[in-house]
Amino acid sequence: MNTALMALQPYVELQTDHYNRIEKMEMGISHFYAFDIRHPEHSKIDAVPDGSIDLLFCVGKNKVQTYLSGTVFSAKPWEMGEEESYFGVRFQPGAGVLPKSISIEEIINEDVKIDGNLFGDGLEERIAEASDIESRSEIFLEVYSELLMRQMKEDTGRNIERYLTKRICTSRGQISMKELTEETGYSAAYIRRVFRKYHGISPKQFSQYIRFQNLLCEQRHSQKRFDELALNCGYYDEAHMMKEFKKYVGLTLEQFRQLTEGVW
Repeated sequence: MNTALMALQPYVELQTDHYNRIEKMEMGISHFYAFDIRHPEHSKIDAVPDGSIDLLFCVGKNKVQTYLSGTVFSAKPWEMGEEESYFGVRFQPGAGVLPKSISIEEIINEDVKIDGNLFGDGLEERIAEASDIESRSEIFLEVYSELLMRQMKEDTGRNIERYLTKRICTSRGQISMKELTEETGYSAAYIRRVFRKYHGISPKQFSQYIRFQNLLCEQRHSQKRFDELALNCGYYDEAHMMKEFKKYVGLTLEQFRQLTEGVW
């Protein structure tokens, strides 16, 4: 079963200029994206929970600044800095390999400035010199594949974590802890400890974000009644869905529909 999930950040598309995206469902990547910021009011973009890691290169005339961001817990402003051109990599929920000097705990609910060359020698300069999203994507894939292969060989203890992530994603965030313990034979405490080591959040939080992301995806491609959406996406009822959506997006679902109608 395909476990790839497009990690959506609607406000990045809605609040930036010249937004472009290349879907790349391989090596744990969801997609590459690029945008410009031409208006001062867009220096802060709202982020929503997605269970994912973002790597963002902010390209200026004389420098490149690179940031790593983990999933947010609820709707939160995402600081964009003062550069005009941006190239980002969004990893699939629960995927993505970090340089050894950076822990997942450091970037959860945070935007951390890093040396982008930690992902590959000369990466920042090569990203700056490339002129379009296609070229930058190819450059990143080249250096990231080496980092990924190297760390996968060194870290042989991720099998249980990969299984847990796959089951949560394929269940659309609707699998219970009881089911996970029965399937794996591990205790709930052990599952939580292993999962938090690699994700920085609990399986329960990750499941909620996956369920929410599936709601965003279904909402994007249909205009179903709210009670139908709640049922399809695994919420207890419509009220439960509405409460969680408002927490994660900062708007009611009706307000979000009005905001995105015809543009998202």
